[in-house]
Amino acid sequence: MSPERQRLLIVGGSYAACETAAHARENGYGEDILIVSEEPELPYDRPPLSKAYLKNPNEKLSPLRTAAFYSANRIDLELGTRVVSLEAGTNKAMLSNGENVAFDILALAVGAQARRLTCVGADLRNVHYLRSVADARLMRAVTAEAENVVVIGAGFIGLEVASMLVQQQKQVTVIEATDRVLARVVAPEMSQFFSSAHRDRGVKLLTSRTVQSLEGENGVVRRVVLEDGTGIDADVVVVGVGSVPNLELAQQLGVHCANGIVVDARSRSNQANVFAAGDCAAYRSPFNPAGIRLESVQNATEQARVAGAAIAGVDTSYDALPWFWSDQYDLKLQIAGLPSGATERVLRPGSGADPSVFYFRDDACICVESVNRPRDHIAARRLLPRRKISKQDLQDVDFDLLSLLKR
Repeated sequence: MSPERQRLLIVGGSYAACETAAHARENGYGEDILIVSEEPELPYDRPPLSKAYLKNPNEKLSPLRTAAFYSANRIDLELGTRVVSLEAGTNKAMLSNGENVAFDILALAVGAQARRLTCVGADLRNVHYLRSVADARLMRAVTAEAENVVVIGAGFIGLEVASMLVQQQKQVTVIEATDRVLARVVAPEMSQFFSSAHRDRGVKLLTSRTVQSLEGENGVVRRVVLEDGTGIDADVVVVGVGSVPNLELAQQLGVHCANGIVVDARSRSNQANVFAAGDCAAYRSPFNPAGIRLESVQNATEQARVAGAAIAGVDTSYDALPWFWSDQYDLKLQIAGLPSGATERVLRPGSGADPSVFYFRDDACICVESVNRPRDHIAARRLLPRRKISKQDLQDVDFDLLSLLKR
């Protein structure tokens, strides 16, 4: 990279970083591009970390793009390197290897970090968080020899890890502070469905319970103590209690932050040459007018594509319908849309396996949660932006989401 050329500096090493670079090039950005990632691997597929990768020692990482792709598109990579600081007003980044990098445009794809426990004993060995492949490798190694595993937090990560470990004949206890599993992301009916699924397979679920402390021997965790004094044996503790966006670099530049780096529909911050995408970015759209920070592959990928296009000077905006998924045992939970603002919800079927929950606001469906119904999920992703599902539709005993696409 010659010093007189302009440069796009992308900080981060996952979906948002990869797609920002790729789509900047695809849309005609001809200047230098440098991705600086703290991880030593090429940007890789992360969802398998809490699923097949954790279970199977032979599971390999899946790079999002090959090394040849970056080379062919003149995208430089600085892996295993951290951006230590950014100098406001000078457009310079200090790297952990001592190098100073000048940039004209900055894209922050810095993601989020696991929220840490603050109780006594949180610093004991064998207390683990899952955000990277390094975390997954270590967790896979220590759980192989463990008998009792305690999972703190019953969100997606906690339940996915629990499902993997109980299938390996581990004694798994899940502790959740709220009164139901997946409380932040699904309806109570869906929470009940997954609670039953886990209990039926041998997981011990404790809801409305909080952790008071962790106790250990020789610096290694051995027991989780609850608020009422109950002790639970633990060879390994896995913590999944949410995340905190990485805002330090943005704050050094004086970029506006509010539970994330605040960006507009073009992924641009309040500073014209600073963009952000993925888990670190907070934004508004037709589907979340109040603003939200989403952690999903779909959001990171599609928002970054808009960022890359905008960096290349293409007039575009991010208005995609959010969608998510979680694999637990043989159950695939898929969510299309966001339930915020819903005034009513309808469960189909009323009882039995593979339920779907439809959320309504003003007789328009705004979110669909479904289990093992991929056709319904794909149809919902196409129908929700067009407000094509009504409560009247659900009264039809032969109701078929795909049939609504023909209207």
